[in-house]
Amino acid sequence: MSYVCTLLKSRSLIAALLCCLTCAHRHAAVAVDSDDILIDDFESGSYGHWEVVGEAFGTAPARGTLPNQMEVSGYRGIGLVNTFLNGDKTTGEATSTKFVIRKSHLAFLIGGGPHRDSLGIELLISGKVVRSATGPESESLEWANWSVEEFRNQTAQLRIFDRATEGWGHICIDHIVQTDTPPDRFDLDGQLALYRASTDYLNEPLRPQVHFTPEINWMNDPNGLVFHDGEYHLFYQFNPAGLSWGHMSWGHAVSRDLLHWEHLPLAIPEENGIMAFSGCCVVDRQNTSGFGTAANPPLVAVYTGHGHGKQVQNLAWSTDRGRSWTRYEKNPVLDVNNPDFRDPRVFWHAPSKRWVMVVSLAVEKVLVFYNSTDLKHWEEVSRFGPAGAKNKPNWECPDLFELPVEGHDGKKLWVLEADMGSGSIAGGSGGEYFVGHFDGKAFTAIQDARWVDYGRDFYAPISWSDIPESDGRRIWIGWMNNWETCLVPTSPWRSSMSIPRSLSLRQINTRGASDGSVFTLVQRPVQELQKLILNSKQLETTGITWPPAAVTTTGELSDQTFIINLKLHPGNARSCGLRIRTGENEYTEIGYDREPAAVYVDRRNSGIVDFHPAFAGRHEAPARLIDGAVAVQILVDRSSVEVFINDGEAVITDCVFPSGRTPVVEVFAGDTSATVTGTLNFLKSAVR
Repeated sequence: MSYVCTLLKSRSLIAALLCCLTCAHRHAAVAVDSDDILIDDFESGSYGHWEVVGEAFGTAPARGTLPNQMEVSGYRGIGLVNTFLNGDKTTGEATSTKFVIRKSHLAFLIGGGPHRDSLGIELLISGKVVRSATGPESESLEWANWSVEEFRNQTAQLRIFDRATEGWGHICIDHIVQTDTPPDRFDLDGQLALYRASTDYLNEPLRPQVHFTPEINWMNDPNGLVFHDGEYHLFYQFNPAGLSWGHMSWGHAVSRDLLHWEHLPLAIPEENGIMAFSGCCVVDRQNTSGFGTAANPPLVAVYTGHGHGKQVQNLAWSTDRGRSWTRYEKNPVLDVNNPDFRDPRVFWHAPSKRWVMVVSLAVEKVLVFYNSTDLKHWEEVSRFGPAGAKNKPNWECPDLFELPVEGHDGKKLWVLEADMGSGSIAGGSGGEYFVGHFDGKAFTAIQDARWVDYGRDFYAPISWSDIPESDGRRIWIGWMNNWETCLVPTSPWRSSMSIPRSLSLRQINTRGASDGSVFTLVQRPVQELQKLILNSKQLETTGITWPPAAVTTTGELSDQTFIINLKLHPGNARSCGLRIRTGENEYTEIGYDREPAAVYVDRRNSGIVDFHPAFAGRHEAPARLIDGAVAVQILVDRSSVEVFINDGEAVITDCVFPSGRTPVVEVFAGDTSATVTGTLNFLKSAVR
């Protein structure tokens, strides 16, 4: 998942987001005491008494995020030092006027790159460097402080320097103060307390009501999905410091029904410059690791540690139902001295009585398989790839599991899934899967790669481990966003998860397959979703052509969360379908188009689309007519659409950000022979 750094740095991002979003997180830093001595807050519009050389600093402090930069957050006011001017290749230096040290600590907000030798801020006494700091590899500024008691009453200077020209080759500095009460690095607990007391708690206009979202701040890939002691655990990549990517830690929530989630404290935070990247979690039932006991087997998290120029695989364990976590003192357990070695997926392979890990050499686009008997010592046993899409820049977030084949009693095949940061079917990031055989050591594909989802907003799915055999389902969930357009216009949270989906395989006839058929991954919303249905309305439409005709009344869908089960019969028409979230001059269109033989989602007029040039678009999934019709199940939440085609044999997942608050549903067809029939199910909220 570290691919976001390179991807976002290399693309031109338009960060014209909602004003309230920027303001809320611009002032998110914790307060300092009123008797602190301010050295500089960079609010004057000039560098004042700083001596500045080079190009990186510009002629005055920056006003937030600079062109082509990820969103900068956590600074105070409107001004800050930001040396990303004209990109990472520019260099420069700024030296303050002299001042006398009067307090025990010197504190400042810092963000940007982690290159200690070429980037940072220094404290000088008599021209000698006595303290230094560099960035945290994040555009979310955080508090740092130096103890300077030993220099009290001495004259000092500060020097901010940028000699770095590689990726993350810039520094951000703001609000430099002398203080006797240094602030905490983050104030996540304080920010959460304020938000939980707000009237809009979990109920902002675009906040999903049946999909998981973090309470506040940035979220991406799901991690560590495990079922234990009656609870589904959902861990996820989380930034405790702000609304953009950075400081990656494991957020945590639990549910007993996959719908209603209890938010828990951070599980595995960033520590000592090591971010907690993506990974998995297992119940070590036989206590092979020795972290628990036979009577109380531990939960063991296997995750990527990212920092100090490489990625390694680490362990953490819990014996209290995942409420507290202890890092393994001998981490890392797997280190191949590679900067792009990440996202372990681990499971117990009963036939071989071994733990299996599949992990990505991301830039090489190779998945590596390891075996272990104790989760601590790993032996490489095979590799898979490069394979699949040719134009992907990386391969990451793998998952591997066995699935039943529908209609073939007892027949099972293995599915290997992996994701790419760009180059997917609908543009930007997405996933592909292979169907084949696995013997505990090596995976062998029996057909070409297929796309996991045909929309733009389903990434890094991972399945729950340890679901009881009495249940028997394989269930996964994905990040409902896209790295290319990830700075979506929501606040105080950013990103949501898809609806949990149950999985199987189906053998279908398809054009282009060598034997006329392929094994297709089938995804269906989990059956628990039916519990949220309040009431239903039949949709019977005949003779409707153009323009689209409303089949609901204004205000009928006031909560904007519903499921529509439809049969689209095109008849002689080129296309037929419906428009949802229809308001003044905006709608999202979902239909069947005969010419490409595809179901599509068109979000070009869906509302807020101008925050990134790649967001608006039409996304198609191949769809076969069965008895002259295609079946679609459409799950609509306040800012998302998930379309399950022909009982889940293809899916389109797209985010939408409507501005209208009283939408209606409209139906259209290209010919009077077409019909659209089905049921609209109104859903109650799962978060209120």
